[in-house]
Amino acid sequence: MKQFLKIFLACLLAFFAFGFLMMIFFGSIVAISGSGNETVVEDNSVLLLDLNESYGEQSQKNPLASLSGGESATIGLNDVLKSIKEAKSDAKIKGIYVKLGINQNGWSTLHDIYEALVDFRSSKKFIYAYGEVADQKSIYVSTACDKTFINPQGGAEFKGLAIVGMFFKGTLDKLDIKTEAFHCGQFKGAHEPYSRQDFSEANRAQLQKIVNDIYAGVLTALAKKSGKDTASVASLINNGSVRFPQDALREKFIDGVVYGDSVEHLMKSKLALKEKDKIEFITPDDYVDGTPSKNHSKDKIAVLYAEGAIYDGESNGENEIYSKDMTKEIRRIAQDETIKGVVLRVNSPGGSALASEVIYHELLELRKKKPIVVSMGNYAASGGYYIACAADSLFADANTLTGSIGVVGILMNTGEFMKNKLGITTDVVKTSNYADFPNLTRPMSDMERTWIQSYLDTTYFRFKSLVAKNRKMDMQTVENLAQGHVYTGKTALELKLIDALGNQERAVQSVAKIAKLKEFKIVEYPKPKDKIAELIASITGKKGEDAKLQKLLGDDYVVFKEIQKIRSQHNRIQMVMPWIIQIN
Repeated sequence: MKQFLKIFLACLLAFFAFGFLMMIFFGSIVAISGSGNETVVEDNSVLLLDLNESYGEQSQKNPLASLSGGESATIGLNDVLKSIKEAKSDAKIKGIYVKLGINQNGWSTLHDIYEALVDFRSSKKFIYAYGEVADQKSIYVSTACDKTFINPQGGAEFKGLAIVGMFFKGTLDKLDIKTEAFHCGQFKGAHEPYSRQDFSEANRAQLQKIVNDIYAGVLTALAKKSGKDTASVASLINNGSVRFPQDALREKFIDGVVYGDSVEHLMKSKLALKEKDKIEFITPDDYVDGTPSKNHSKDKIAVLYAEGAIYDGESNGENEIYSKDMTKEIRRIAQDETIKGVVLRVNSPGGSALASEVIYHELLELRKKKPIVVSMGNYAASGGYYIACAADSLFADANTLTGSIGVVGILMNTGEFMKNKLGITTDVVKTSNYADFPNLTRPMSDMERTWIQSYLDTTYFRFKSLVAKNRKMDMQTVENLAQGHVYTGKTALELKLIDALGNQERAVQSVAKIAKLKEFKIVEYPKPKDKIAELIASITGKKGEDAKLQKLLGDDYVVFKEIQKIRSQHNRIQMVMPWIIQIN
């Protein structure tokens, strides 16, 4: 008994000691996370815009990055645009320095930045751009600047636009995995990466139209910069005549071929600094932090961000759209009486049909209480367009990819793979014909295929019906526009699938007008995530596992994630674009 008491007391002491240490640890974390000093904007500052950054919709601060191994900050397009707008009238900001490089952002994001820089130039403050290398996305944005410079030994990319599709059918064939693909709409190509080895003719035609629309904007920007006509610019690029920075200078696409220190000297001259003085650069996120809003209006407009693919259920730390999470945010907005209107910022290629319907329903309920205007980002297609249809008005960028009104379903038969590659076989005992349906280890029967297709047809009819109702079109018109066809914002406006071209700011002004607000404050949803919970998740949860997998698999991680996405949806019907279309 004496020995037992010794062990018991030792364990109890260890437990309390551990608890005390954990309290100190997490107390320190809270202190660190709350101790960030407010940024001070110095006189004679220059706003630094780095096009090597990948801009999401919302900025995210992570004061615990040193503990979790993540990034300390992720700059959002919201802060980039806000900082450029604020800097225009801020006497402390004398100009903007744009760092060129390899740009991973979508064309709608780039067009937003381009337009913001064009507007900034009316302040008569300088905008200089420089890069050791500059891809054509960076070059496009740089045409809005006063001067663009590239390193003489660097690179400048002028090659035109392309969409490169990745197809997994060959891989699945090698693994003896058979794909059963279903779809509604001749242009609905989301199944093609798994059922074909190349683009279908219908899909190829729509993708060609998309790149042509966006390329027209690039040619216009280069023509305006160089003083040439668009046909001449297109000919130069098509012939491969602009391969080096010196070629770009010759054709007046850029203004100088110099090293970085020369650009620094030029800025110091503009800022009236001495050679030994340091230029005070400030990033968009720090600048926004250092210029707090002076608007104390009680009335608010909420900006609700819907970014990423659409999934059923609740997030496990992923930055995507989950129906339960989005429902909670929508209901929070609905219950806040100080919020008088909502801008739904959609940047999504779609996803689960059921999750899209759940979110759409919640938005309709919200719309009974407050006006909703949609602002579309790089994507608002398929399920992304579905949820957008709940709004009073729809705004998109000319380069937004939208539409894709169609439905797709993909099932995989892994029976031969399990038998031939793993030696695993299956058998079944059942009470009725379809008790084991869907069964991923055997081929489907004709009746089962009809069953699945009927589900898709019903969902497709629902999609077309809500588009007809909200866009005030007859069903035949919607049928002609649907078929899974993806459009740029420019074409979508012509087809009346959206109400106007415009950015998020225009959507805010639109909803303010509907709500009859002259003064208001912007509030953003979802609110920043709990960084302590995120830290724990990154160490012990799914984020930590994903990070290890990404490091292990390298480039093959993309293929792995694609297969995981299909499996995670448990054979549910999808409303999704053909891939996340990357136009480079």
